[in-house]
Amino acid sequence: MKKLIYFLLIFNFLFASISTTEAKKHIGEYVEVCGKVDGIYHHRNGHIFLNLDGRYPNQKMSVIIWKRYVDEFKNLHFLGKNICVKGLIKEYKGIPEIFLKNRHQVRFK
Repeated sequence: MKKLIYFLLIFNFLFASISTTEAKKHIGEYVEVCGKVDGIYHHRNGHIFLNLDGRYPNQKMSVIIWKRYVDEFKNLHFLGKNICVKGLIKEYKGIPEIFLKNRHQVRFK
């Protein structure tokens, strides 16, 4: 039981929740970022882009679901919802981004 408690404490520490405005300060870190989905773009190649806290090109953060993982998210409705996503923050053209592979990385607020 102690091992489980330690694991949960470490897991929560590794994925500290931050806002989309703080995300730029955490490039290269595994965190949970929370924001509102203000736009969704379905690319012709099958990828899905979620724009958090602003519509493209003024979003504070992007969340990307590659085509091969889209089925994992097909019954989730993101637009207008407040969500938290967990993962490694990367940066593309000055915008922080997180790539999603499974539903366990998303939490609706």
